[in-house]
Amino acid sequence: NLLIDRTEEGPRIQIVDQDRTSMFARGSAVPYQHTHQLIEAVTKVIAAMPNKISISGHTDSTPYARGATYTNWELSSDRAQAARRDMLHFGLPPDRIIKVVGRADTEHLVTSDPKNARNRRIAITLLRQTPPPPKVGDVTHKRPESSAQGAPRNIAPAPVDIAPPPPKIVPDKPTGQP
Repeated sequence: NLLIDRTEEGPRIQIVDQDRTSMFARGSAVPYQHTHQLIEAVTKVIAAMPNKISISGHTDSTPYARGATYTNWELSSDRAQAARRDMLHFGLPPDRIIKVVGRADTEHLVTSDPKNARNRRIAITLLRQTPPPPKVGDVTHKRPESSAQGAPRNIAPAPVDIAPPPPKIVPDKPTGQP
């Protein structure tokens, strides 16, 4: 029931349904006991690592009845949230989980068979530890190196290009008016 692979975001652990072993009852987001046990085992491994976590829920393409207001979108989101709650229950610090999403049936594991049981899964990604990109307008400067006396070395500031404001346009006064 476990698949481990690498993604652009980082290593991913997927808990996957099998034909005879599902994580949840059909159409339900309440995990079976063996699902809790799998999530507990995965959580113990992940808890020893520093990575932030992303959790996504996936469904197969079996549609709900016509006119249903609960769809595979809600189901996949609810299942991802159930996995998140279990991981917190089993000791993962809350600040480690930064994204929980439902993908519905948009990213099949078995693309040739959209209704295949293996398409129903929970994916837990250990996100790469990369610094966030700088915000627009932020300027990052290195601290100047200190001299032997402890005073910063003289470093000229970078030139700043500031354009003058546009000229103010004042309309001509009409002549002959009081």
